Amino acid sequence: MRLTRLVPRALLLGAGLTLPLSAQSRSTGYHTAARLAAAIDSIGRANPQLVRVTTLATSPGGRPVHVVRIGGSDEKPALLVLAGAYGPQVASSEVALRLTREVVTRAARDAATKALLADYTIYVVPRLNPDAAEAFFAPLKHERRGNDEKSDDDRDHATDEDAADDLNGDGLITMMRVRTGPGGGGEWIPDAVDPALMRRADALKGEQGLYKIYVEGKDDDGDGQYNEDGPGGTDLSINFANNYQFFAAGSGEHQFSAAETRAVAEFVTARTNLAAVYVLGMQDNLIKPWEGRRTPGIGGSPQGTSAGGPYTSILPEDATWYAEVGKKAPRPVTGADPVSAPENGDPLSWAYYHMGRFAFGSRVWWPGRAPADSGAGRRAPTPDPLATERNEYRWLKANDPMGFVEWKEVAGYTIDGKPVEVGGFAPFARLNPKASTLDSLGAQQAGWVLDLTKMLPRTQLAGPVSVTSVGPRVWRVTVDVVNTSYLPTNSALGVRSRLPRRVKVELSMPNGVTLSSGRKQQYIESLRGSGASRQFEWVVVGDAGATLTLSVGAPNSGAVTETITLRAR
Repeated sequence: MRLTRLVPRALLLGAGLTLPLSAQSRSTGYHTAARLAAAIDSIGRANPQLVRVTTLATSPGGRPVHVVRIGGSDEKPALLVLAGAYGPQVASSEVALRLTREVVTRAARDAATKALLADYTIYVVPRLNPDAAEAFFAPLKHERRGNDEKSDDDRDHATDEDAADDLNGDGLITMMRVRTGPGGGGEWIPDAVDPALMRRADALKGEQGLYKIYVEGKDDDGDGQYNEDGPGGTDLSINFANNYQFFAAGSGEHQFSAAETRAVAEFVTARTNLAAVYVLGMQDNLIKPWEGRRTPGIGGSPQGTSAGGPYTSILPEDATWYAEVGKKAPRPVTGADPVSAPENGDPLSWAYYHMGRFAFGSRVWWPGRAPADSGAGRRAPTPDPLATERNEYRWLKANDPMGFVEWKEVAGYTIDGKPVEVGGFAPFARLNPKASTLDSLGAQQAGWVLDLTKMLPRTQLAGPVSVTSVGPRVWRVTVDVVNTSYLPTNSALGVRSRLPRRVKVELSMPNGVTLSSGRKQQYIESLRGSGASRQFEWVVVGDAGATLTLSVGAPNSGAVTETITLRAR
């Protein structure tokens, strides 16, 4: 195939040419990597007693990936908020920045928030993929998923040699379609209800494809393919370990091959105090909670074993917690439910399936529910293969007209002698709202993050330790360990994987005191929340007045230590 009469991109854009409004306005009010770093640094410098800012990793493009610790200790039970893994979804980073600022502000003004952060820690990674996000601010708007690693996507021993091109000079990289006619090799046809949308022809219904679809651009390297090796390496949102897709576009050489994702894995592994993870990204399990199922694995063997293969759904014992937490989460004001991306190499499913943590995910923002079009002949089919795209298209037409570029022929350009039309969804339009909505989203998410932090497990003693004399120098020591918060001290999958650590109950005795019954160290696999308790009892032999030390807790649920005196009460 051949694209003819192409003008160099520099001439299309023009030296110093002012870009169309559609290419300028969407990023206004958002933070570039430099501005984001400055904003994070400002929060840290203004609140040194509460906030600590460190660099988690440095991207291939030399941009920092920050982690903000809110709270005074790495020893307290903690929540990790992870945002910005999917580069084009810059809104998640903006909301993470704003919720960080809002939580810190509330801690300074509200005694309850201050007390909460004395008992718990919140970590925030605002933008995991700063390289890809920076494309949001470039003069030429193009949704880029990969970081700045060099990548030979088409395996021709050259890197980044066939990027997308702005054929119509509107400052946007959208799509291009070429009409082939019946039998011309095309796979796509215009939708009968909304002709601006394209769908694959259904051969079972006798439909023949009429168009070929490409990303807007030309065959820069002359290999007969279009835009198959543009800038950008690893898509960090699919570089994690759970259900990792080898050889998928942008997935990287292997799991955690990118420095940024590897740093997250090392951070979570080292932080045994992490009780839960909240991901602002492309997956949602709050509006539509994960469901637990008992599913046979490979060859009928149980899933979660070497013979049966990995789990494909959460454990049923955890499903009730996801369902109840989902009921407490903020609901979308638009009335539309989010479309959750597949869980392939993503951070959300990795945090649960591989690290054993309760993991919650939110899309943060998505187009609302468009009004139904009841015009004659305009009803969409049921089921509708374009349901999501149709709703987005109609919503954008009503609320953000620049979010969709109507198809228009590019004068003088052809592929194999056939006219080329350019159009489709504008870059970033379906992922990022107007900047004016970000503050309210940040405030809403700040409240939810604090609510989620309150749900993290908390192990305590239910009242004083009981000491009873049962004979000369013989004493019965009894204690009730309680989880006073909402979530269990460990998910059911965490119990299976031994991640995070179990609650340890340990009785230490000085010389001269011996243990007659019971064990010095005992463990609670998982203690349900909302006041669930478990009783422990020991019989010790020692003189009256001798002191014992009882330690109870786990890094992710807190610890308490009490000195016990052998004295009848």
